[in-house]
Amino acid sequence: MTTQAAIPRALGKAVSEETLRADLERYRELALESGASGAVVIPAGDVTVDERVRLKCVIPRCLRAGETPNCPPYAPDLDLIRRAVSRFSWAILFKCDVEPMEEYVPRRGATKAGQRRTLSFHQKSGQVVDTLERRAYKDGYHLAMGFGGGSCKDYLCQGMICQFLDSGRCRFPHRARPAMEAMGIDVFALINKAGWEAYALLDDFSLVPCAVTVGIVFIC
Repeated sequence: MTTQAAIPRALGKAVSEETLRADLERYRELALESGASGAVVIPAGDVTVDERVRLKCVIPRCLRAGETPNCPPYAPDLDLIRRAVSRFSWAILFKCDVEPMEEYVPRRGATKAGQRRTLSFHQKSGQVVDTLERRAYKDGYHLAMGFGGGSCKDYLCQGMICQFLDSGRCRFPHRARPAMEAMGIDVFALINKAGWEAYALLDDFSLVPCAVTVGIVFIC
């Protein structure tokens, strides 16, 4: 028997509250099936767009600032992001555990292979975003939109020069997305609301219990 999830829907067509609730739970489960270690359905109103978050991309300066079209100063204007987020009602927030944690610490990796591994740690959250966004779009949520964790230059291009800024042709036009932080989204406020934890990974991380990358997909 054909399941409801497999029945094609017209893009942008309104659905019942019952269908919406069922879809949101299905996307939450899909996030877990796709590699997330935790996922929750949240009201989009829980998302705060804060200028201070954007400023943290440049003070102190992130190594990727100005190196991709998804990072400041090229990232979309925060007023545009704030207005867009306010038009959504629901989102799926998810986290992916990072292991081994010691290899995730910035500037780790004595070899080229180790450095590439460090750069790729945000890849899983990017894949989850892509999976959820595509599924929601197929289900008729034509405005579904997701943001991941970390720079697309790291998890997609392995630190190579951004081809879009160099030639205007992105290597991964359908997979490259801004990080939540680049959009000014207060990620740690959302982590705390979800009951999760995140810690600073700076000097002595031997006592730090976990490291996570976080992504979000706005559904409707």
